[in-house]
Amino acid sequence: MRTNLKTIKVTAWFSLLLVVITYLISIKGVFGESELKWLPDTFLLAVFGGTFASMLVVLICEIAKYIQNRESTETFLFSHLYFLYGQLYVIKKNIEFMSAKEDRVHKDALSQLIANSEAEMNAIFFTDYFPYRKNNAILSEKISYNTNAYPIIQQFLQNCRLLQIAVLTDKIAITQHEMGNNVGTDDNAINVLAKLLDQIQEPLSLLDDLLTRIDQLCHERYNWVQIKDDVIKRIPDNHTDALEHFLEKK
Repeated sequence: MRTNLKTIKVTAWFSLLLVVITYLISIKGVFGESELKWLPDTFLLAVFGGTFASMLVVLICEIAKYIQNRESTETFLFSHLYFLYGQLYVIKKNIEFMSAKEDRVHKDALSQLIANSEAEMNAIFFTDYFPYRKNNAILSEKISYNTNAYPIIQQFLQNCRLLQIAVLTDKIAITQHEMGNNVGTDDNAINVLAKLLDQIQEPLSLLDDLLTRIDQLCHERYNWVQIKDDVIKRIPDNHTDALEHFLEKK
């Protein structure tokens, strides 16, 4: 979008210059009697008029391309925000599941979800959304994401990585206890999961509000309410029940 706007500005100024020159040439006697008989005003008028017409076509094409790119970038922003929301929601469900199954906490349970979320975060952060108007409402939402939501989500994902350390610390504590050295505690992972479950509400709320506002600014082009409902329905609350139900089917 930034390149589109630069091209539009340059083309617009050049077109304005050409139309002024063409107009001046078309006024009879504006330059007095031409001393260059081999370069008549009609030839100059044809050259500058034709160049102006060509530049006008380029300007119109660039404006059309800018409008298309703006809508595509808005869709890019919304889709990646939606995917990030989905990843965090899956993290929430995994935390709830592991909290209910205290003996099944694996140190790498959230690793791939964390990596996916960070990739989405950076894609949104570095998106080239550069509209013509500086007071563009969607641009304000993106700036809000970069300055407010991004650091909060980033901190939460960093906290998620502490689950690995907690699980390994618990294993060391259990091993030490079995060897007769009663040191430390073996419930670090459960405590980390409880804290993460409490902390994840803020990132989810921030993304939900952001997606709602962007959808409204785009005249509900994406229907976030329906998409959010589909996301929640696709992820069962109890993975064990879903698995047992699937295995019982013939």
